[in-house]
Amino acid sequence: MFVKMSRPLLCLGFCGYGTVKTMKRDRNYIFGIAALFLAAFTWGSAYVVMKTDVDVFPAAWLVGLRFGMAGVLINLICIREWRHMTVDILKHGVWMGVILYAEFYLFTAGLKYTTASRSSFIIAAYIIFIPAAYWMIKKKRPKPRDFAASLVCLAGISLILLEGGSEALGLGELLTAGSALFYAIHVVYGSLYAKKESSLLLNMVQLATGGLIALTVAALTSAFPAGIGISDLKGVAYLAVAATILPYLCSLYGQKYVRTTTSAVILSFESVFGCLGSVLVLREKVSMRFFLGACIIMLALFLSEGLLSFKNE
Repeated sequence: MFVKMSRPLLCLGFCGYGTVKTMKRDRNYIFGIAALFLAAFTWGSAYVVMKTDVDVFPAAWLVGLRFGMAGVLINLICIREWRHMTVDILKHGVWMGVILYAEFYLFTAGLKYTTASRSSFIIAAYIIFIPAAYWMIKKKRPKPRDFAASLVCLAGISLILLEGGSEALGLGELLTAGSALFYAIHVVYGSLYAKKESSLLLNMVQLATGGLIALTVAALTSAFPAGIGISDLKGVAYLAVAATILPYLCSLYGQKYVRTTTSAVILSFESVFGCLGSVLVLREKVSMRFFLGACIIMLALFLSEGLLSFKNE
């Protein structure tokens, strides 16, 4: 059940929803699907921005500023919503914030020891962890189509992102695999809590928690880069708002109405949108391999929703 917004016009721009008691279930589902695709798109767009900003800010400070700014902004803008806060929302939001930071810390640390393309593939492979994480957290065995969708989606992502040749498994790959595991756990917990709590309040707490942890770690482990100007913060501001606040609100909203495995498959389009961003902004060439991989990922979405089956499971 959603919380009645005290600032409907202001907060609506960040949470993408209002009171939904009167909405039909099918309408909620359609909006949920759209919100998940928007989340995947905005996360994918972040790769281009991060590729530039990582040369300006140390990784620890880039993560800290991104989530610190996002946490402060969303809590200041929707501060009156704290009057609806409950102990359960606070507890769940803090737990999700801890998982969120672990995911991004391991991802950033792994980039020091492996290539960006290998890291992207391993992160995108979080989809393969979803059935196991779902089973472990929800204590419910996923349907066979969920396992099939995960494997098909992994095949599509590998076709797009996995470079030819093989290299020894090193520290970078292990750290990034740990990030993918936390990514999967975050998706499952997000799906679980979003169905019970306010998506807006959950996101306010998780971003505040992740930002506080990230800034604390950055301050303790590295010096703030010298010579940073206002223009250098434009990319960070984009990452904080368009690639953090917006997609996490959209993903939590979508997970309220869409199945966990389906949500994971749609969110995996982050990799597809990231490749498209590289093509449009960085002028990389589009290959048939990319097109085929995107089609395979769409096939995984159909499998997840049972659209290729003639009988109900």
